[in-house]
Amino acid sequence: MSDMDIPFTIKSLRQAGMTQTQIGKAIGVSQTSVSDMENGKAGVIRPSYQVTHGLKRLAAKHKVATRPPS
Repeated sequence: MSDMDIPFTIKSLRQAGMTQTQIGKAIGVSQTSVSDMENGKAGVIRPSYQVTHGLKRLAAKHKVATRPPS
C-alpha cells in the first residue's frame, strides 16, 4: 500500500471544493470509481500508479493532506 490514505485524500480534496467528477477527470477514472474509493469500497488496497500519482499531484496543488494527523 502507498503512503497515502486514499479515502482521506479524496475527502480532503472534496472539502477543498473539488467534486468527485472533477477528481475523476483529473486522475483519469470515473466519478463512480472516485465514489467507491472515497468510501473504501474499491481501488484502495492496490491502487494503480495513475490513481496514486494523480491524487498526490492534486493534493499538492490544493495543499491538502494525504493522511490524517497521527
